Amino acid sequence: MNRAAQLVANPRDRPPLRRAARAVVALALGLLSTSALAAFTCSASTAGLAFGAYDVFGAAATNGNATVAITCTLIPPAVDGNVSYAVSLSAGHSNSFVQRQMFTGANLLGYNIYTANTFAVVWGDGTGSTTTETGTMKLFVIINPTQTVNLTAYGRIPALQDVAVGSYSDNITVTVNF
Repeated sequence: MNRAAQLVANPRDRPPLRRAARAVVALALGLLSTSALAAFTCSASTAGLAFGAYDVFGAAATNGNATVAITCTLIPPAVDGNVSYAVSLSAGHSNSFVQRQMFTGANLLGYNIYTANTFAVVWGDGTGSTTTETGTMKLFVIINPTQTVNLTAYGRIPALQDVAVGSYSDNITVTVNF
């Protein structure tokens, strides 16, 4: 099942004589089940990641975040069990995790997506210095047959990039392995 979400950043008032670019990253979901015999179903959803306006003269980085929700449900007559998951993100337009790039026409705006608001570890596919987000849900037939885990993707655009005014975007594929 594939879902794609496209966000439109909320317009902000900008002071005159400042150049600003609008930045949006669309997160498209790809779900993979690791076992045809699994006694559960899972789905994932996200609204995408919006940075809003980027000020090319601003001395601070521009941050944004998005939530990736993973929901799993036991299928009767299943018994209590664990559902392990691993969530990876693609490199997007740049084909590199060193710095992802949003684009508008031929213009590029560097950014990246991280696993925490410390912006230290790049969320990717586990190659190079990137990591994936993993975990386990414990589902109980009677008291908790459905569970949702919310993961936060932390985006950051480094400061002082001299880019043209425009609406920049990138498409990142979110893959969830169960």
